[in-house]
Amino acid sequence: MRASAVIEQPNMNEPLAQLFQRLLDELEQPESVEWDAQESTLNPAIYSDPAILQKEIDRIFRRVPLCLGHADQLREPGSMLARDLFGLPLLLVRDRAGEINVFLNVCRHRGARLVAGEGEVCRASTLSCPYHAWTYDLNGALRVVPGAEAFPTLDKATRGLRRLPATVRHGLIWALMDPQQSVIDVAGFLGGLDEDLAALDLKSHCFYRQHARKRKTNWKLMMDAFQEVYHIKRLHARTIAPFFLERKAAGEGVGPHTRILVGRDRFAEARDLPPQQWDLRRHATLTHVIFPNSLIIYHPDSTSHMGMFPTAPDEILFVHTLFIPHEPRNDKERGHWARNFAMIDEGVFGAEDLFISEQIQLGVRSGANDSFVLGRFEQHLRRFHEHIEAMLRGNDDS
Repeated sequence: MRASAVIEQPNMNEPLAQLFQRLLDELEQPESVEWDAQESTLNPAIYSDPAILQKEIDRIFRRVPLCLGHADQLREPGSMLARDLFGLPLLLVRDRAGEINVFLNVCRHRGARLVAGEGEVCRASTLSCPYHAWTYDLNGALRVVPGAEAFPTLDKATRGLRRLPATVRHGLIWALMDPQQSVIDVAGFLGGLDEDLAALDLKSHCFYRQHARKRKTNWKLMMDAFQEVYHIKRLHARTIAPFFLERKAAGEGVGPHTRILVGRDRFAEARDLPPQQWDLRRHATLTHVIFPNSLIIYHPDSTSHMGMFPTAPDEILFVHTLFIPHEPRNDKERGHWARNFAMIDEGVFGAEDLFISEQIQLGVRSGANDSFVLGRFEQHLRRFHEHIEAMLRGNDDS
């Protein structure tokens, strides 16, 4: 094996360079050193039991930072986006100082939603309730109460919008789904992935397009799909399979998260290049699995973020956002990224990954399988489910 080299190119830090090196070292090997020694099984009930989902929401989704997308989607002051997650009506707002706030989309008078609908970015200079016109500024402070004489003891300072702990890090919006919390530590939560995201410089990228839709599958089935390469040549035979090598990947756990590097069809050329010329996007495809429900996939010239937000045991809100390195500069680039988004979003994710996850969901309750078997090279799925189980057990008082 070659000695690991310190990489000086901007998109590869030392942990990613070591992963790249390991993938090179195993290129001609029939097995990987990371494959598990034996098989294991999963209980199909984890994909359909309402009680399990409720525990996941209470003990995982409401307790760890979740990525809600790229900050560039809310580009101008006054930009806002409504989104309902885990029973919480959320409102993401960029204020006049350029900071992004995440509020509960609920008036503090009688509880009406301030912004109806969800999923479309709109702009306003204030937030005014459509019921009685209580009005808030972009920082959530209550500014106007029509007929204020009817509320002689009202302290407007205590009636601002309820705020969720939120921050922007690496160009991404993160929030805790618990208004009772006050501190969010994204760097600590990401651990070693924080350094990866800094090296990959997502904060310099531009928001291109987002597609959010509900599909009939458990959220974990979609997370499973991106943590193994066993399926690529078959499921994706008509789309991306020709661009990837057969089951050539290197991955590793980073706390509850995972980084996975998959060899592309051009990967072998890296054997003849100095480490400074290895290219994460040309020679391989990197996936960051950010626990519990985010995936970031680094395509050759764009980046996808996917959020899997459960709405029922057998349904998710699937939110796919594409980031690009710069605004399209001409019609050729506009056409290229439009085709790129359509192929990835509808061709790969929609027609293949979401499709097969829905097919699995249909069979979960049939009783055909009393267990699902995981092979030796599905080790990242095994680890992912172990982290979920540990979090569910860790706070179980029963």
